[in-house]
This record gives sequence, structure tokens and C-alpha cells, in this order.
Amino acid sequence: MAVTEVHRTGTRTAVYLRCYPYDSWRMDLHRRALEDHAREIGLGSPHVYLDNGSSSGALKPELRRLLAQAALGRVTEVLVPGRWVFSLNGRTADSVVEFLRGVGVAVVELPQREPRSGHRLAS
Repeated sequence: MAVTEVHRTGTRTAVYLRCYPYDSWRMDLHRRALEDHAREIGLGSPHVYLDNGSSSGALKPELRRLLAQAALGRVTEVLVPGRWVFSLNGRTADSVVEFLRGVGVAVVELPQREPRSGHRLAS
């Protein structure tokens, strides 16, 4: 299992991503979308915690590191593309969100973007 981490200093905002199987692009599109959204809502450039190659049920070292930082009050917001990054098991994902909120961390999910004009999603 390969774990890749990217960190920036000077912020209490974080992004968490998990990908399985290993993504050589390091979830670049999700990461950039979350970083852009953080800046759009005034949170600056976040720390990025990435468990690249970690399956949903496996140990996720960067998630553990993020939870520890949150418990110490060093993280105040976590941006994610969806709760699925914490676990594919809904109860487990919800328990991670509950823990984060319990220690005072806001969990912000990336909003769904409307398709560009002229493009419609099938209904």
C-alpha cells in the first residue's frame, strides 16, 4: 500500500482524500476542486491528507493523522468530495463525521456543480 501526503503550512483547514486502487495522479481533479472550493469560501489553501491506495476497510494512516490533529484543535474544517472518502460503509463514514463534529470541526462536502450551459444530465 502506498501512502502519499501533501501538506501546506499556515492553515487550520484540511482536505481529506482516499483512493483505491492507487491513483498515480493522486486524485488531482478532486484535490484541485476541494482546494479551489476552500479558497472560494474564504478558507485559504488547506492541508491535504491523502490515503492513496488505501481500501475502505484498511488502515488509513493519513485519516488517523487528520483525526489526531482535529482532536488537538489544529484543524477547524475538513473538506471532502463526499463521506465515502472516510468509508464505503455508511455507519463508519457517519461515525467519522460525528467524531470530527464532536471535537469542533466543520465537515464540508464539495457541492455538486451544475452542468455547463447547453449540457443537461439525463433524468
